[in-house]
Amino acid sequence: MMSKKSSQFGFTLFEVLIALAVFALAVTGLAIALESIVQTALEARQRTLSRMELESRLAYDMVDPPIEGDRTLSAAENHGFEITESATQEDLKDGEGHPLTGIYRLKISSKMGNATDSLETLIYHP
Repeated sequence: MMSKKSSQFGFTLFEVLIALAVFALAVTGLAIALESIVQTALEARQRTLSRMELESRLAYDMVDPPIEGDRTLSAAENHGFEITESATQEDLKDGEGHPLTGIYRLKISSKMGNATDSLETLIYHP
C-alpha cells in the first residue's frame, strides 16, 4: 500500500500577495527617493548656471559698468535669465579724509523662474 503524503511545492495566493505588497512598498520608496535626488540635482544645476551668468556679467561690467543708469536684460535675450545691473557712486574717504572719486557699488541680480541670485562689489571707474 502506498501511504499518502501531503507535500507543498508552491506558494499560496496569500503569500504571493504579501510578497507583491512588500515589493510595491520598496519600489514606491525608491521612486520617492529618486524624485528627491533629481529635484535636488536640478536646483543645484540652476544655481550653478545662475552663478556662472552672474560672473559673466561681472566680467562684462568691469569693462563697461552701467554708470549712466540701470541696465536690464530680458530672459528672452539672455539664456533664460533676467539680469538687472546698477552702479551707484560710493561716498568713501581715504585715511586723511579726502574723498575717493570713481568708486562705484556694482549690483547684479539674476532671476530665472522663482530663483533669484545676486552679487555686489566695488569697482573703480575713473
